[in-house]
Amino acid sequence: MSDTQFEQLVRRLESYARQHPTRYKLNVALAAALGYAYLLAILGVALVGSAWLLSALNDGSADGLSSIALRLGLGLLAAIMAAYAFRLRLSLPAGFEVHRDEAPRLFLLIDKLTNALGTRPVHQVLIVNELTAAIAQTPRLGIFGWYRNSLLIGLPLMLAMTPVQFRAVLAHEFGHLGRRQSRFDSWISRTRMVWFRLRSELTARPRWGSFLVTKFLGWYAPFFNAYTFVLARGQEYEADRQAARLVGSICMKDALAVRYIVERMMNDLYWPALNRRTITNPTPPASHLDELIALLQRVPEPGTLQEWMTAALQQPTGYADTHPALVDRLAALDALSEKQETSALPPAFPNLRDPHEETAATFYLGTHATATRAGLDRLWADSVADEWKQKHQEMAIVRARCQALSDKSAIVGLSTDELWEYACQMEALESAVAALPLLQQLLAKDPNHAAANLAIGRLLLAQDDQSGLQYLERAIAQNHETVIPACKLACSFLERRGNHKESMRYRIKAQRQRQQLLEVTEERRSLKTGDTV
Repeated sequence: MSDTQFEQLVRRLESYARQHPTRYKLNVALAAALGYAYLLAILGVALVGSAWLLSALNDGSADGLSSIALRLGLGLLAAIMAAYAFRLRLSLPAGFEVHRDEAPRLFLLIDKLTNALGTRPVHQVLIVNELTAAIAQTPRLGIFGWYRNSLLIGLPLMLAMTPVQFRAVLAHEFGHLGRRQSRFDSWISRTRMVWFRLRSELTARPRWGSFLVTKFLGWYAPFFNAYTFVLARGQEYEADRQAARLVGSICMKDALAVRYIVERMMNDLYWPALNRRTITNPTPPASHLDELIALLQRVPEPGTLQEWMTAALQQPTGYADTHPALVDRLAALDALSEKQETSALPPAFPNLRDPHEETAATFYLGTHATATRAGLDRLWADSVADEWKQKHQEMAIVRARCQALSDKSAIVGLSTDELWEYACQMEALESAVAALPLLQQLLAKDPNHAAANLAIGRLLLAQDDQSGLQYLERAIAQNHETVIPACKLACSFLERRGNHKESMRYRIKAQRQRQQLLEVTEERRSLKTGDTV
C-alpha cells in the first residue's frame, strides 16, 4: 500500500467513522479477527494434519511405519514453524531501571496517576536517552498478548521541563491505559502495535518459518494499520483530555507546546552542533547531556520562539503519525473548558523553563538524577564511538579535498563536476550557507544540472523560502530520477504551510513515478534471453 493509497483510505474511514461510529468499530473488530483467524488456520491445519497422521499410525491404515513417522514429523514441524514465525521478540531502548527507593517522588506521581485514571499497573520504570515519555506494552505471548507494561522516561525530556509540565506529559501517557479508554479500544491499540512490530521484525530479521506469514503480513499489516488509524488518533485526543482533567487545560497546552519547542531546539541547534564536532574531535564528548543542559539554559530569543510557534501552529495534522498536529490538539483542549477565560493562553506561551527553575529530573529523581545522567552519558558514548570515529576519518578526507578544490578554484576555476563535488563537500563540512553560493555558481554554468537544482530547492525550502519549489520543478523536468525526492521535499514544505491541496498534487506525482518504476522493473524481469527489446 503506497502512502497516497494509505492516506486516501484513512480519509474515507474518518468520514465513515463520523457518520457510523458503531459500524466502524464493528468493521475494526472484524479486521482484527481476520488476523487471528489466519494465525489459527495455520496452526489448526498443521495440528489437524498431525492428529490425523497419528490416528492413521494407531489403526494401521498407513502403508508403512516410516511413512507415517515422516508425515507426523512434517505435521509437527509445520505447527512449530508457524508458532515460531508468530513469536514476537521486542526489546526496549537501552537505559537504566529506577526503583521506588531510588526515586520516591517519581513513584508517588505514578501511584497518583494510576489511581486517578484507573490505569493498569506499571511493571518497570526505565530512564532512557531520548526526548520521550511512553508506556511500552510488551506481549509475553506474542500476538496472543499477556502484556508487561514498561514506563519509558527520557532524561532529556525531564531536563527540559518543569515538574508541572512533566506531570502533564506523564498524565497523557497514563491516559492511554486509563479506565476511560474502553476495553475494545485498548485491545485494538495493543493488537495494532503487535502486528506492526511483527511485520517490522520479520522484514528486518527473517526467521525460520517466517515464509508462512510474510506474504500475509505484507498485505494485512498495512491494511490493519490504516483501518485502525482513526481509532488510534481518537485515543490521542482522549489521552489529552484525561490529562487535562487532572492538570488543567492550560498546563496541558503548555506542556505540549514546550515539548515541541524543545524538540525544535534539539533538531535545529543541538544535533547539528554535535555532529559538526566529528570534524575536529576523534571521540564523542564524555557528557553529551551536559551540553544539552547548556543549550537548555539559553532561552531562545522572542523572535525565534515566535517563529517556531508560528510554524508549529501552521502545520496541519497529517497521516504519517497518529499524533494530531499541535494546533488541533490545542483546539481540542479548548473545547474542554466551559468558560473561555479558563482556557485562554497566558501572554508568555509557551512557558519555557527558567534557567534557575528546578528541572523535572532534579525534582522527581533527586540525588539519583546525577548517577542516571552519568550512566546514560557512558551508554551513549559507547554506542556511537565506532560511528563517530568513522565519521571523523571521513571528515578529514573531505576537509583535505575541499582545500584542494578551493586552491584550484582560485587559480584556474572548476568544472561543473568539480563545483558539484565542492558544494556537496562544503555542505557536509560547514553548512548549507557555505554550499548555496557554489550551487548557484554551478547553475550559472549549467542551468539544466538536475542534482544542483534539487539541492538548491532543498536548501531554500529548509530556510522557509518558497522559491525553492521552482528549483524542484526544474529538477523534475530535467531528470526523472529526481521526481520522488523532489516531490517528498515539496510535500513536507507545503504540509508545514498548511497547503494540503498542493501537497497532494506532489504526492500523486511521486506515486505515479513509483508505479512507472515498478512497471519497468517487472518488464525487465519478464525479459528472456533472445527477446527483442
